[in-house]
Amino acid sequence: MNVIEGAKRMQRAGRAIVIVALSAFALCAIAAAVYAFLPAYLHVSEVFTVVLPLLATVVWFCAVAIAIGGVLWAGGWILEGFFHHTH
Repeated sequence: MNVIEGAKRMQRAGRAIVIVALSAFALCAIAAAVYAFLPAYLHVSEVFTVVLPLLATVVWFCAVAIAIGGVLWAGGWILEGFFHHTH
């Protein structure tokens, strides 16, 4: 595989990771907003003990995935730029 193809694959992989993580984060935000606007009689105590810690964990994984995907995406651009600069 040549360097340009590898850089483009890095960019696509990083972009895909960022998009999937942002989508999961958006779903968590929507779920939290829906729960916040539910009437008081629909607030169930199990949500606090099970779902909210799960959402917090998903948000944490999303933040880590966004950071890793962003680094991979930027690394692909940098690699492609250095290769074009030298040739």
